[in-house]
Amino acid sequence: MAKIWKEELDWSRHQNKMDAPVDRRPNVNFVPKWVFFVRVCSFTFEFHSLKQIEECLEYYSQKIHPSSRIPWKELPLYGGDQSETQRWYERLPMYLLEEPKRLKVMKALSAALQQFEAEGFKR
Repeated sequence: MAKIWKEELDWSRHQNKMDAPVDRRPNVNFVPKWVFFVRVCSFTFEFHSLKQIEECLEYYSQKIHPSSRIPWKELPLYGGDQSETQRWYERLPMYLLEEPKRLKVMKALSAALQQFEAEGFKR
């Protein structure tokens, strides 16, 4: 069973590990910003927007993934540090791609999208 929850954003604790951009502007209107979590198969996903959940769901919907090798022309876009040359999906545990776990992840991410949209969050 997946655990799905949200927490109010705290930049000292919550890091955006996906490549998708997020809004880092200060909270001037006192409207809280949220971080979304999905725990499934002993792994906790952290998302800063519903768009990120959608991208992750799209990734896990594919049974076969293309090569993760970055074309040499695009290497300058990723910087020189190893963490910068890896895309977000290359840093995920490989066991999550095993078929039974991949299906559980897809189910949990779909449920998270439905739950957060029902709570009034927009993509």
